Amino acid sequence: MRTAIWALAVVVLLPACKCNPTVTGVTASLKVAPVSVDFGPVKVGAKATQVITLESLSKTQVNVSGATIEGAGEFTVGMVPPTVDALMKNTFELTFSPTAVARFEGTLVVSSNDPDRPTIRVPLTGDGAQPKISVTPDCAAARQCVGSVTVTPPAIDFGAEPFVRLLPIDASRLPSVNIVNEGDVALVLQQVSIQGADAAAFTFTGNAMVPQGGAPLDPQQGVNLAIRFKPTSEGQTDYVATMVVLSDDPANPSVSVSLKGKLRPNQAPVVCANVIRVEPELDAPRDYSTKADWDAVQPPPAGGYDFSSSRDIDPRANVLLSALSDAADQTKCTSDPEDGRAGLTYLWTLVSTPPGVGSLMLSGASTPTPSFRPVVTGEYGLELSVKDTQGHETKVPLKLAVAVKNDLVAQLQWPGFSDVDLDVHLVRPSAATSADAFSGAFDEFRHGTALKTSGDINGYARSIQLKFPGGGYDFDWGLPGTSDDPRLNIDDEGNKGQIENVSLNKPENDPLCGGDAGCTYRVMVHYFKDTRLPMTPPACVVDGGAACVDGAQCDCAQAGARCVTDSAPAGDAGVGAGKCYAAPKPVVRIFLKGSAIPAKVIPLDTLSPADDLALGAPCQMLHVADVVWPPKKDIGSLPDGGTPLAKVTAVGADGTGRITAPSLTRFGVRQAGGSLQCAPDVSVGSFGWYTRQP
Repeated sequence: MRTAIWALAVVVLLPACKCNPTVTGVTASLKVAPVSVDFGPVKVGAKATQVITLESLSKTQVNVSGATIEGAGEFTVGMVPPTVDALMKNTFELTFSPTAVARFEGTLVVSSNDPDRPTIRVPLTGDGAQPKISVTPDCAAARQCVGSVTVTPPAIDFGAEPFVRLLPIDASRLPSVNIVNEGDVALVLQQVSIQGADAAAFTFTGNAMVPQGGAPLDPQQGVNLAIRFKPTSEGQTDYVATMVVLSDDPANPSVSVSLKGKLRPNQAPVVCANVIRVEPELDAPRDYSTKADWDAVQPPPAGGYDFSSSRDIDPRANVLLSALSDAADQTKCTSDPEDGRAGLTYLWTLVSTPPGVGSLMLSGASTPTPSFRPVVTGEYGLELSVKDTQGHETKVPLKLAVAVKNDLVAQLQWPGFSDVDLDVHLVRPSAATSADAFSGAFDEFRHGTALKTSGDINGYARSIQLKFPGGGYDFDWGLPGTSDDPRLNIDDEGNKGQIENVSLNKPENDPLCGGDAGCTYRVMVHYFKDTRLPMTPPACVVDGGAACVDGAQCDCAQAGARCVTDSAPAGDAGVGAGKCYAAPKPVVRIFLKGSAIPAKVIPLDTLSPADDLALGAPCQMLHVADVVWPPKKDIGSLPDGGTPLAKVTAVGADGTGRITAPSLTRFGVRQAGGSLQCAPDVSVGSFGWYTRQP
C-alpha cells in the first residue's frame, strides 16, 4: 500500500521538468556624472577643471569608445579610460580655458557599448571673466577723519600737519584707501607703493607689503590701507607724492592716488582757567566746577578772566584753581592742538595783590590745579602760562576779588611787625553813651535782655565769649537771630600776616539808626601786646611834657621809634625811664556793600611822604574812623531801589587826608619791669576787663 502511493507521486511530478534551457548574456550599462557641468566665471587665460565620473551599473565591463566636445573649443577632454570594470567607476578631467570675456556653451559626448544608451550627452557652460579693481580714497566725517578726499580722480589732501606731534593721530581717524575686487574672478595685487620725491612724508600705518607672486583678492573682497602724513622738514611747506596700486586687472593694471599735505606751524596751547572751589574757614564750601560753570567761561575771553563778581571768595578761604575743563578728555582745554595735554608745562603766578600782602604763595603753581589762601581783602591778579614741548606759550590773565560779602567791613593791617598784636574794634552806635570819642570802646557784656551783650566786637571780647561758652555772652546787635550780628572774621595775634577783619550786615538795624540823621559806627585800634624777642632797645625817658608822653618819640634817635615807659599802672599816664621800640603802623580799610575796593583807607596810602601814623605804646587805643550809616528809613530810597552810601570819616585827618591830630587814649595797664603786655585793669565777674586810663 505505501509503495503504490510513492509510485503515483513520481508519475505526477515528471510532467513539470524542462530540458535544454536557453541562457541570456549580461549587457553593459554606463552612467556619466555629473549630468551637466557649469564652470562658472573663470579668468580669461586661466583654466578650470571638472572631474567626470564613468560608472558601470552592470556586472560586466563597459567599453568606452570615446569622449568628444561639440560646440565651444574652450572645453577640452583629458585622457578618457577605455573601459570601466563591472560595478566600478573611472574618471577623466574636463577643462575649460576661456579666451575672452563671454559665455561659452558646449556638449560632452561619451560613446560606449551600452546598448540602451550608446551615447550620453552632458551640457557644458562657462563664463570667461576678468578681475575689476576699485581704488577709492576714504575720509568719512563719521570717524572724525583728519583730511579730505576726492573719489574721481582719486586723491587725498591731508591738510596742514605739524612737524612734531607727541600724540599721533589715531589710525582710525587717518585718511585711507579701499582696494576692492569688484570682478567675478580673483584679483592679484602685485604691488602697493608710495612714490615721488616726497614719498618719505607719507607712510602706511599697517603692513602694505605684497608677497612674492602677489596677493589674491577674491571677488568682492578688499583691503583698507590707512596713510599717515608727517612733514620731514621744518624748512619745506608743501609735500606731494603718489600711491600706486599694481594688479592683474587688464583694464586698469596701474591705479594712482594723488597725495598732498602741508607743514603747519606749531600752534600754541589753547588755555582756559577757572576758580572751581572756594573753601571758607567759617562757612560751607562753594563749588564752581560744574559743566555749566565751565561753559560760562569758554572760550577764554579776549582780555582774560574776571571772576570778581561771579566767585564769592572770603579772606582766608582756600581757593582752588583749575586749567582743566574736562579732566578725562585730553582734547578739551587746556590742551595743545597737536598733542592734547602731553608735554604741557604750567605756571601760575600772582602778578598783583592788594596793599599789605606779604609772601602769598600758590600751592602747586606748576600743576594744572593749584590753590592759594588769600587773606587781605581786595583785588588779585593772576596769570596762567602754559607751554608746549616746542616752547610755544599761551598766557591767560585772571582777576579775583576777595571780600566779605557784608554791608560794613573793617580791615586792620600792620605789615612788617610780626609778634605785635593789634586789635580792631567795631563799636555799635547804641554802645556809645556819650559824645566822648572813646565811648563804647571795650563795652562790657551788659546789654540786651539777658544783660550779656557787648557793643564792641574785638579779639579780646570774642576770646571771653569762647572761653566761657556757657556764659551766654553774645554780640546780638540787631534783630533777633544772627544774620545781622557782627563777626570777627580774622583774629591775628601777630603771627598770621598782621591782619584782622571784622564785618557786619544790616547796620541799619541798630536802635539808634531809626532816626533821620543815621547812626555812627566807630572803628578803633588797640595795641594789645608786643612779644618781639630778642630785643635790646636803647634807653629813653618820658618826661610827661606835651611833646614827650608814653608812646611819643621823646629822645629816641631811631626813625619811627617811640619811647615806652617801663610801667604804666592804673591812674598813671606813664612817666620816667623807658625803652625805644619801633612803633607799629596800623592801616585800616573800610569796605562797603561787599566791595573789594575800599571806600576809605586810613591813613591814605597815596601820600608822599607817607603818613607817620603809629601806635607808640602797648595799651594805646586809636580812634581811626567814624562810619555814618544811613537811617533805616533811607534803605532802598533811591530811584533805582538802592540805598545812599555810608559816609566814612578819618578821625584827625586834615584836608589832604593826612592824620595830623590822631585821637589816642589808653585802655588797660602795663606792669612794672618793662612789660609790653597790656593787662586788664578791672575785674568783671570771673574775667578781667579793660577801662580807659590816663
